[in-house]
Amino acid sequence: MAKCEYKGPEEIVSQLGKLGSREFIRKVVMAGADACIDETRSRIDRYRHVVSGSMKEHVRAGNYYEDIDSGYVYVYPQDEDARGIRNATKAFVINYGRGGNPTRRKTRNKTGDKFITGQKKAMDKIVNDAMQAESERLLNEIGAGE
Repeated sequence: MAKCEYKGPEEIVSQLGKLGSREFIRKVVMAGADACIDETRSRIDRYRHVVSGSMKEHVRAGNYYEDIDSGYVYVYPQDEDARGIRNATKAFVINYGRGGNPTRRKTRNKTGDKFITGQKKAMDKIVNDAMQAESERLLNEIGAGE
């Protein structure tokens, strides 16, 4: 699960009055969430975690949360596949692995491949770049209206 978060810079607060800071922050966060969705789906393909395609297809942003000067949303595989297995559970097990049963000799711990959490810096850069681009686009839109 990835968290896309944005905190509004104080120097642009006066400009935000024209657009509304809450709306501005939400648009920026959702732009980051869209980039995160695309990258997560790409990683599912790259790591070959596609059997039915349900997990990849259902990667999307969860509920949007906001505070006074910030907003965030979690991006993760949602819903269930055709067999009734939660896509988030599948992603969690594939990412983190699962433990073995110590009383059975043939069962071993299986470590996950960290397809979501293993490249956090790269994901943060992708999301931050998307949020920065959206922020600049919105600020230019505000400036053009003056």
